[in-house]
Order: sequence, then structure tokens, then C-alpha cells
Amino acid sequence: MATQLPETRSSRVVVLVSPEEKRRISANAEAADMTVSDFMRTAAERYTEPTPAEMALMRDLLAQLEQANARTDEAFARLESARTAAAAFDEDAYRAQVREQLLADSSIDWDALSTALSGWARP
Repeated sequence: MATQLPETRSSRVVVLVSPEEKRRISANAEAADMTVSDFMRTAAERYTEPTPAEMALMRDLLAQLEQANARTDEAFARLESARTAAAAFDEDAYRAQVREQLLADSSIDWDALSTALSGWARP
């Protein structure tokens, strides 16, 4: 598990972390089958500052994520509005309103419609 080097390691670097950070670091080291020291050393050695091109890509990604989050928030607001409207929907009142509108429509010949429908048998 430990890295074998011909030279003896004699210098110490102290890193203060929170208990939660220590748990995460230990879990990550274990998952990588490394000691915490080897894991921290490897992580430190592999770290590099992002290039300007990488920074530009990260800014673009952040902008896209912010837009996606805004669209998601809007969608959730519309969904909540629809749920509120559905909960308040009174089907009986709606049917009564439509019935009144249809009966008030003078272009419908209700007698002719009734006669035409009376010949149909229900299944």
C-alpha cells in the first residue's frame, strides 16, 4: 500500500482539517487503496492551476448551469401553480357553467339534436 522510495521521508507537512473533511479524505484514500499520507501526497503532486482555456470552459459551464437552474425554478413554479389550480378546480361548477353556455347558444337546435340522438341506442 505505501509508496516505496529509496530515500527516507523525514519532513512533515501538517494540514488542519475538520472531522468531516478527515472522514472524506480517509474514505477516498481507502477507496484508492492508499494510505492517507500517500493519498494526500499524490493529490498535492498532481494538482495544477487551471489554464486560461479551462477557466473559460468552467465559466461557460457555470453560466449554462445557472440558466438551467433558472429554467428548473420556473418549471417548478408553473407546476406548483398548476397543482394549486387543480386542487381548487370544482368540476360540478365547471359543468354547470358549460351547461349554461350551451343552453344560451341560440345556434343549437336542441329539439333537432334531441330527436337525432333519441334514435341511437346506448351500448
